[in-house]
Amino acid sequence: MTTRKGFRRCARCQRNRAERFFAPRGRVCEACKKNARSASSHEARVRATYGLGAGEYALLLRLQEGRCAICGETRRQRLSVDHCHKTQIVRGLLCRMCNGRLLTAARDRPEVLQAAARYLQDPPAPRLIGARYYQGKDQS
Repeated sequence: MTTRKGFRRCARCQRNRAERFFAPRGRVCEACKKNARSASSHEARVRATYGLGAGEYALLLRLQEGRCAICGETRRQRLSVDHCHKTQIVRGLLCRMCNGRLLTAARDRPEVLQAAARYLQDPPAPRLIGARYYQGKDQS
């Protein structure tokens, strides 16, 4: 396969990219270089902050099938490493919504989250005053 004039094939992603995306004699495009730097700096930060060894974040991500350990969703953004603030033990990988809002709001107290689950499964209002329905504009 030939490459058009003014373009080169990246040795990493195999895309045909314009010359401006490469160093003068480089074989890897700038986007691939940036991703490699980002991945290595992330691993170094995770190692220093959470004590995860080389490749353990990737292993945990694969074992969790790329999903948040609480909501099970996949996100575009990298999952956050969650840890217990009392014991410092790493618990798993969470999306930013679960890690930054759900657990933060519950202040790492399981009883709060269990009460929230009971509330969602058996809300008190229909039981106490009968079914009432939202009358405002639906946001969906």
